[in-house]
Amino acid sequence: MTKKMNPSRPLSMLRSPYTDIFFEKLDSYVKYKTYPVGTWLRMQSPEVRNCYLVRTGVIHLYRQPEDVLIGVFEAPSIRGLVPETGSLELSFRVAAVSEIAHISYPDLIKIIEDNNLWEIFAKHMQVLASSLFVHMTHITSPSAYEAIRFQLIELMSLSPAIRDNITAEKYIRSKTQLSRSGIMRILAQLKAGGYIVLNNGVLKEIINLPAKY
Repeated sequence: MTKKMNPSRPLSMLRSPYTDIFFEKLDSYVKYKTYPVGTWLRMQSPEVRNCYLVRTGVIHLYRQPEDVLIGVFEAPSIRGLVPETGSLELSFRVAAVSEIAHISYPDLIKIIEDNNLWEIFAKHMQVLASSLFVHMTHITSPSAYEAIRFQLIELMSLSPAIRDNITAEKYIRSKTQLSRSGIMRILAQLKAGGYIVLNNGVLKEIINLPAKY
């Protein structure tokens, strides 16, 4: 009998242990607003770089103009600390009703300065850098299977409320830009081989995903 796999949370989905500290320190400086599902918010405006504190809810972060899903982030989460570079444009879509506060990056830096939070900020950025490195490593995986394997583990790490509302194929395709037919073929093989459990296309369980397939 195949041993059941209990995949650990991927590094790209790690939640920084310093997030709660930032929320506590920034609470008196920001005002939260409730955003409905489907709302789009941009990281960069023509005038200033934006940061968002997501106190409740879920957001999907996209790279534009390709409309590539970079990640799914559950609250609490702080977005906008990593600057956009070159032609990279980031925006996020509210995926569940969310309480979100907006603050400009310059104002955030001033609060960090006034409250002597530079050490915490640096450690938080280290976590983000590690997450970004792992993400880039896996989206440039040498084979389609390796890319799909990582995305399945990442998808399984999300809460059931999120995972049950998106098919595995759609999630993987939006994250990797692999063809639908190629993803469906590999998912069908994994399901038939007893490696994963799918119900109407929704990932329910990972039994065992070999490193190579």
